[in-house]
Amino acid sequence: MTTINVTLRAFEEEDIADLHCWLNDADSISLVGRVPMTFEETRKHVEHKRQQGDLVLAIENEDKKAVGWIFLQNIEHEHGRASIGILLAPEYRGCGYGKPAMEKMIDIGFKQLRLHKIYLTTRGINQRAIELYQKIGFVVEGQLRQHAYSEGNYYDTYFMGLLADEWMNT
Repeated sequence: MTTINVTLRAFEEEDIADLHCWLNDADSISLVGRVPMTFEETRKHVEHKRQQGDLVLAIENEDKKAVGWIFLQNIEHEHGRASIGILLAPEYRGCGYGKPAMEKMIDIGFKQLRLHKIYLTTRGINQRAIELYQKIGFVVEGQLRQHAYSEGNYYDTYFMGLLADEWMNT
């Protein structure tokens, strides 16, 4: 299988228009379980993440095209932990960009920010994401039953974590 090469770079103001489209994609809304956002709400969302101290990066493919965004949020240096999140453009999902982007961001978290743990939450219906996270090394640490509501149904939420020593030994 061909290895996909991605670059993580600063998420810029001009990336907000793309993010607005990605966030309002029907699958994104369904899997995350939120309502569509206006452009201004998207812009404020990015600004809020920056004000909170989140590390927000764009994912670029080999052609220097933004194919998604990735972030470390809720960074707590005193506890050595942060949460990771990723969203790819609809046309790039399932094409192999998620794994290398996650691996690069995990490297930043463990090697540059010196975190001890990176964690995430995902919906039980997002099986493709769960399989990707497990392939990377994340372990299911807990299951919150019928924790999230989307489109008339309740879904389980999985809490997954990866420790620095697990990552460094892979």
